[in-house]
Amino acid sequence: MVKYLKRGLVGLAAIALATVVFVALWLRPPSGARELLFYGGPVITMADAGVVDALLVRDGKIVAVGDEAAVRTQASASAKRINLDGNTLMPGLIEPHSHMIASALLGAAIDVSGFSHDNRAAVMATLKRELDDWQGGEWAIAFGWDPVMVDDLEPPTLAELDALSPERPLVILTQMMHDAYANSAALKAAGILEDSPNPPGGEYVRDKGGKLTGTLREVGAIGVILGAPPPPPEGAADLLLNLQMGAYARAGYTTVAELGPVGRVDDPVALLKRRLGAEGAPIRGFIYGLPPHLKAEQAPENKDKSGAVIGVKFWMDGSPYAGGAAFEEPYEDTPLVRDRLHLKAGHRGALNYSSDAFAEAYAAYHKRGYQIAVHVQGERAVDRVLDAAEAALKAYPRANHRHRLEHNALITKAQLERAQALGLTTSFFIDHIYFYGHRLPELVGDARTERYMPIRTAREAGHHVSIHGDHPATPIGPFRSFATAVLRTPRRGGDALGAGEHLSRLETLEAMTTGPAWQLGVEDERGSLEVGKSADLVLLSANPLTADDDALRSITALKTWVEGREVDARVATRTNAGLLWDVLMGFF
Repeated sequence: MVKYLKRGLVGLAAIALATVVFVALWLRPPSGARELLFYGGPVITMADAGVVDALLVRDGKIVAVGDEAAVRTQASASAKRINLDGNTLMPGLIEPHSHMIASALLGAAIDVSGFSHDNRAAVMATLKRELDDWQGGEWAIAFGWDPVMVDDLEPPTLAELDALSPERPLVILTQMMHDAYANSAALKAAGILEDSPNPPGGEYVRDKGGKLTGTLREVGAIGVILGAPPPPPEGAADLLLNLQMGAYARAGYTTVAELGPVGRVDDPVALLKRRLGAEGAPIRGFIYGLPPHLKAEQAPENKDKSGAVIGVKFWMDGSPYAGGAAFEEPYEDTPLVRDRLHLKAGHRGALNYSSDAFAEAYAAYHKRGYQIAVHVQGERAVDRVLDAAEAALKAYPRANHRHRLEHNALITKAQLERAQALGLTTSFFIDHIYFYGHRLPELVGDARTERYMPIRTAREAGHHVSIHGDHPATPIGPFRSFATAVLRTPRRGGDALGAGEHLSRLETLEAMTTGPAWQLGVEDERGSLEVGKSADLVLLSANPLTADDDALRSITALKTWVEGREVDARVATRTNAGLLWDVLMGFF
């Protein structure tokens, strides 16, 4: 969107302005109704009632659920009656770990992902084609470089990057956003020089002679390079974020948690609060800020308002697919590891914080009442977080804190049991199995592959588990994630991985509704369809409890409701028209 707006063609602007006027005048949101009666299809309650026939909503709250005949007796004559036509109604999906701003802004980036490219030649051809005709602004940003998903994708050299874009700053982000590649113009513009020290939690990779290679590793370094481009045009971030929120709603989500706002905007927390708190927003949401976002005097906000800041996010290690996961045992000695990822024998990944520094930071946010979420992939990363949590709880006892461990690629049974005893909870990035399962034996070997993303072990240890998509690390696709948790089959085919870690279909739905609701501390208000709870609902094209295995990934959301309000998730809405108008006015 920003790319096309910046081209500044008068004719395009005139057409866009006319479109805005048309949308504002004629495209009305769905009409609201004080009372809604749903019937005519299965209603999955995710509660003791199981699957029922009907649901009654009044003033945004569920007032009756159960047998259709009994529920109908409680409906007034003015209730809007909604026939499900055999489709399935269930609680709105909850995404507990996403990056909404990054997803919104990177939608305008050059796509070099493994989802749309099969080899290095295709990736480089896309970059050359886009950059030769680049009109998207002062900087060029590409997203999705993935040397594990794309079989022959060697890292770009600084010389290649400079040849692609000799004068314009160019940054290529990897799919998991834990590595980036920058040309000389970008390094210079960001103030990254040959003698620049590595930033906290990051690395400017150098060759044997101490020269910058253009590779930046981990969020500390990537934050420096992404802080250099100018922000989007006035109002563009609001528009792009609102469009992204609509994409979540179209997928069936009614609540999304932002875990660490990243993206080139002046005040990402204010942007999120503004859009999530707007009247008629497509979704509700919560924010886990980064440490710089949380002022010393600031306290966690009440969860009764969408856009509340409730937690803080840290990264203890990095991506398994860039050598960043802090494993206990080394990466495997395979051609993928040696020749593609260029990792030395015995490589185990690095920790982003020393024990003392992290323990101090963890205790500080724990004492202030924040919920703490930490990215952990390898066992050493998990241990460091658990040690800090144990020390903080000993010094400052706090019941029901629900601190979080995120992703958990190789967390062990003993660590899960320890985490449960300390009151920590776990959320799993299950799509690793789908997109990268065919390469896992080359990265971590057969034995570790079998226990990768051990979500059943976590349930058996007593955890309220959830699954997440970590967008934009993967495309939005809740029922792809659902099918992966149930089947554990990789996209490229082959046998199921870690058969002992399968979840049942009902358990997986719990990991997408009641589990994340508990993790976010809103289990009394959403996550299941029970009398007194908010009517956050999604209507599905098929019943995930009964659909054939090969049809699970094809299940789609038909509509969503937030607090009984039917969500207008179209691209062309009055809200988006108004936001587009604000952007266009900035060009005149």
